[in-house]
Amino acid sequence: MEQFGFNRVVTDAQCRCPQKNKVENEVKTKKEVVTLNVEVTGVEGKSLMEQLRGEALKFHKSGDKGNKHKMKYLVTPNTMDLLKMHLELFGGQIRTRFPPEPNGILHIGHAKAINFNFGYAKANNGICFLRYDDTNPEEEDEKYFTAIKDMVEWHGYTPYAVTHASDNFQQLYDLALELVRRGHAYVCHQKGEELKGHNTPPSPWRDRPIEESLVLFERMKKGMFSEGEVTLRMKTVMEDGKMDPVAYRIKYTPHHRTGDEWCIYPTYDYTHCLCDSIENITHSLCTKEFQARRSSYYWLCNALDVYCPVQWEYGRLNLTYTVVSKRKIIKLVESGVVR
Repeated sequence: MEQFGFNRVVTDAQCRCPQKNKVENEVKTKKEVVTLNVEVTGVEGKSLMEQLRGEALKFHKSGDKGNKHKMKYLVTPNTMDLLKMHLELFGGQIRTRFPPEPNGILHIGHAKAINFNFGYAKANNGICFLRYDDTNPEEEDEKYFTAIKDMVEWHGYTPYAVTHASDNFQQLYDLALELVRRGHAYVCHQKGEELKGHNTPPSPWRDRPIEESLVLFERMKKGMFSEGEVTLRMKTVMEDGKMDPVAYRIKYTPHHRTGDEWCIYPTYDYTHCLCDSIENITHSLCTKEFQARRSSYYWLCNALDVYCPVQWEYGRLNLTYTVVSKRKIIKLVESGVVR
């Protein structure tokens, strides 16, 4: 399937509110206690959209493909029909999602993502899903599911619905079979270390017969291979030049929701855009590092002839002298440095 180009959109300060904080310190010397009286000005009377500012004001309207964002689609015979069907079903409603992986403690960067996804939907009378990206059972834990939901509510938001990528495991598997049947995916025997980086050698199994890949993929599902022995890969090149991202891999780890029902699990590159499509998301908002995945996002939806949302990237939040990595935060907790 022909590759396609995109205009790049980077938004570095969409969540900064134009407000001034006046802090008055009153020292009570008798008890040697410092009390902070905080008065926030400049926010009253401003709409959420005015507070979001930046590139958020340029986002497309649901279903609009011809305005400022100039997003170029790979169009198939069904692309516009699927879009028309989406508009008829939802009437132009803005639909976003906050999609954390429940494998660690949220940090201030996630606070920006929460406010941006939920805030943009709220500012446009839309809805926002809380969707757990639970496709890696080795690292996920129930305590993170609970903490994430608590954090979203602590920010003042109520999700339209709480969903899980695992809700769609059967549908995602069926779509993977269809992707193979269409000649857009294949079973590969290259090892994980061979697939790391961007200059990986082409797979010698890229052109294996469709029927052969279908049989091998079914054997993967039945647990007839060891972990790391085979993967299902998609026939596409990402924006950063990485070839044929993995769609499914084998993991013999029980899942917190599906137990031992599955031993193959979909990857982010395969799962995310399809879950967005299933939930009829209109604005798939993500941080800048996911820009390289934008081309595969559009390619996969269109290769399967399913409704395709629009991806927008915004600048991630980093603070000097502050840990904004789930992996590093977990190490600090496990080593007893912090609670």
